[in-house]
Amino acid sequence: MTRHDGDEHPRLRFALTADGSAQPGGGTTAEQSDVPRAPRNVTVKIGDGKLTLDWEPVPDALFYNIYYKTTRGVTKEGKEFDRFQYDAVGAERFKTKIGVTKENGTLIDTAAPPYIHTDLANGMCYHYVVTAVTKNGESPESEEVMGIPASYVCVMHFGTEGYDDGEFKSPTGIALDREGHIYVADTDTHTIQKFDKDGTFLMRLGDEAGDAEGQFYYPRGLACTSQGDLIVIDANNHRVQKFDKDGNFLTIWGKFGFAWKGASQGVFDNPWGVGVDKDDNVYIADTLNNRIQKYTVDGEPILMWGKEGAFEGAFFYCRDVAVDFAGNVYITDEINNRVQKFDSRGNFLAKWGKEGNGPGQFNGPWGIAVDALGNVYVTDTGNHRIQKFTSHGAFICQWGNRGNTVGQVNFPYGIAVDREGFVYVVDSGNARVLKFAPVEGTQAPAQLPAEKGTTELAAPAELIAKEADTEVTLSWMDAPGAASYNLYYHTEPSVTPQTGTCVEGVASPYTHGGLANGTTYYFMLTAVSAEGTQSPPSPVVEATPTMVDLAAPQNPYMIINHGAFMTNLPDVVLTVSAHDVDSGVAGYFISEAPSTPTASTPGWVDVEPVGKFGATAPYTLSPGDGKKTVYVWFKDGSGNISAPATNSILLNTSGYVCVNVWGKAGSGAHLLHGGEFGTPSFGLSCDQNGNVYVVDTGNCRVQKFDNAGNFVHLWGMFGTAPANFHNPTGIAVDEKGVVYVCDTNNHRIQRFDAKMGSYLSKWGRQGGGEGQFNAPWGVAVDNTRGYVYVVDSANFRIQKFDRSGEYVMSWGSFGNADGQLYFARGIAVDENDGAVYVVDMGNHRVQKFDTSTNFLPQLLVKWGTKGQEPGQFWNPWGITVDRDGFVYVTDTGNHRVQKFDRDGNFETQWGGFGGARGQFNFPYGLAVDRRGAIFVLDSSNFRVQQFMTADEGELQLREQAEVAESEASALEEKKTIQQETPGTHLLSTPKP
Repeated sequence: MTRHDGDEHPRLRFALTADGSAQPGGGTTAEQSDVPRAPRNVTVKIGDGKLTLDWEPVPDALFYNIYYKTTRGVTKEGKEFDRFQYDAVGAERFKTKIGVTKENGTLIDTAAPPYIHTDLANGMCYHYVVTAVTKNGESPESEEVMGIPASYVCVMHFGTEGYDDGEFKSPTGIALDREGHIYVADTDTHTIQKFDKDGTFLMRLGDEAGDAEGQFYYPRGLACTSQGDLIVIDANNHRVQKFDKDGNFLTIWGKFGFAWKGASQGVFDNPWGVGVDKDDNVYIADTLNNRIQKYTVDGEPILMWGKEGAFEGAFFYCRDVAVDFAGNVYITDEINNRVQKFDSRGNFLAKWGKEGNGPGQFNGPWGIAVDALGNVYVTDTGNHRIQKFTSHGAFICQWGNRGNTVGQVNFPYGIAVDREGFVYVVDSGNARVLKFAPVEGTQAPAQLPAEKGTTELAAPAELIAKEADTEVTLSWMDAPGAASYNLYYHTEPSVTPQTGTCVEGVASPYTHGGLANGTTYYFMLTAVSAEGTQSPPSPVVEATPTMVDLAAPQNPYMIINHGAFMTNLPDVVLTVSAHDVDSGVAGYFISEAPSTPTASTPGWVDVEPVGKFGATAPYTLSPGDGKKTVYVWFKDGSGNISAPATNSILLNTSGYVCVNVWGKAGSGAHLLHGGEFGTPSFGLSCDQNGNVYVVDTGNCRVQKFDNAGNFVHLWGMFGTAPANFHNPTGIAVDEKGVVYVCDTNNHRIQRFDAKMGSYLSKWGRQGGGEGQFNAPWGVAVDNTRGYVYVVDSANFRIQKFDRSGEYVMSWGSFGNADGQLYFARGIAVDENDGAVYVVDMGNHRVQKFDTSTNFLPQLLVKWGTKGQEPGQFWNPWGITVDRDGFVYVTDTGNHRVQKFDRDGNFETQWGGFGGARGQFNFPYGLAVDRRGAIFVLDSSNFRVQQFMTADEGELQLREQAEVAESEASALEEKKTIQQETPGTHLLSTPKP
């Protein structure tokens, strides 16, 4: 039975008066002195979705009561969140006891030890106390204990904060060799520490920070070769070092360089992660260059791939690398919050993940590892947990939350999996290493030793196979006690040790070559002890070798317009590349049709054969707006054709056209600098007459322009006095000519006269109370109803005022549920019905509220998720509503504007990254005038762009062309007159 707060406690049934009548809280003195003692030695055993509590029995106990409460581990409150700082939580928040009592806990009564608490949420903290009930009453509460249901349980941990051997200051990378030794990169001490499989310190590499051989400057990623050599990513020295298992220096390669400046292979910018395949090829995450580099084990370059971006095959801080038994390469793409999978030649295969805290979502993934069965483990660092996936990205399970107890983590970074399936995690914020094992029943039966007293080995639980050209690679988890393995294979399904051909003494992974392509083979495995005892067989696995054309060019690659998602011009630039090690790449073929060309198909662009080929090629997309998919094939000197590289871009030429642009980069706070903007610039608004007001944030001022972009005047400077600003952002203008400005870092709203910029009034100060602000970012005015709405961003709420600044109401809180906010930015009001639209930037969405009453507003609709597709956003910012109720949003991270109807249905979009007219470089504020013209503050291009629909814009552009032609004719005529009458252009003649 489960009891909730407010129900009667069973202990009241045992409180008696002297005459024997029931009396809550009563009892005789003698009886109260016989109240039982609290249960002792309460323990919690972890299970998958369950916890088992046990305790020492109490004499004469009739039954036991269990009281519990839940927490989510250490969490941050909204006011503590700092976008640019990972950890704003103090040590006092890391506690395991929260004060569970009989009065505040949820009751499970009439329990007995051991008690199994089931149907629990993995990753949630459950806090318990236990009481004993006898005929004399209920005992005091036991000591409080905590348990966290999980699919994996911590079975070993070592390390503490410090500088001595076995202590860590800021551990990050981890690696395991085949003998079970554990290497940990203690980054802030510039050393590598080696431990045995039990966590006992063995030796240390490095000493003080330096760039000599064997010294490190913030070492991070680690990997071990099949021979036991250690690969170290010496991050801030921008190089790789290799050591033998005794710590002796072997070799070094790499130097500093920027990829965007044409850095070749062997040049790094703060590399982080490293992985080694079964052939000892080394893959390095060149993090700030956003690319992967592949080398031989001795540092000879093989290939590289990747660019900055969010498209397939691009990265935004690639952090770590892992390679599975089949040679597939897995990369954590931190800022894009995803994992990408490639083959060994760098060809993109798959991706999964997006920003969030749900299963399969990430908040800054860092470490990655792969087990012998191809399962992928990721340290979801910002969410303080580990997630496990199949090799195809299907979510399997997760464990961990933030804290410092065994099983909790605090910013986990490096991760590794040993040959038996144990998972090792670098718990960086707690300065330790944790070893996890799956709890019973969460995966295929583990390879455990047989019962004591027997010599039989357990069978390998699972065998997996990957086919290739005339060969099959097999992999499995090691069985404890096994010295080697015997592999049996046959072309008939009923393979057994008696019928199959045996290959003795194999180790995982094992590649079985010399097989016939197209023939299906069946494999099974047994473990063999040092004494020669053989285990029962594993399950049978089948595989069919397949021909792979390695003669053709490999690693085909292509991006469009440097990775842009959208373009408003059909003429684009393709960046293409491929490798061919025998006769060289001799040509490429571009098409929007997916059919593979032959070597004689017209349209090939022939080039001088070269082993590593790369080029940029102009290409004109097919007519019509929409998604355009482009394919490119490569051929070698013998006419062999590669697999295609493919990429897509959205062509949008008909929605809206840019009819006017003004502004340039500049600074200063006087009239001579009107029309010049600093960076960034955030806010933009229009008044009833079409004048445009721009918050020039970088210069701490507001600038006013007429509808054609002609400068009118400006006001403001840096400071805290009235009419001064400190990081101004949002702006709005009401129908009475009053300008409202969010003075963000002064935590206030200021009002000005729109005509001259004269200061009128202000309200607000820093705080969380009514009418107080913590970084106000957006402001909007409901001219019809007379209200002012302010985005109180870091208080995660919206506040409503009258025009004079009198507080009316507020709503919102920190989070991603309906009505919650995560650093909201823009806000707009539909004058028709008073609905308020809020750009919930951190949640990559728009929320629409009904504010017709001064009670809590009702959420009407929401739309948007993080992404690049129509209707998705990447850090949206500004918002405005036109007279017909259409909603326009600056999708800042995607460098575009999106248009929706009032219900959030996608209408159209335009923009794309760039500096040409109609393109954007981080657009922020936007507004629409009463004619329907849209003005966008193109911040990093230091300009304002004006857009109109294609039909109206065409007329205005034609008029502009005619005016320009007329002005040019007049100028030419003036030059002609001046040439015919010399001297008439002088203002005066010299006096004699």
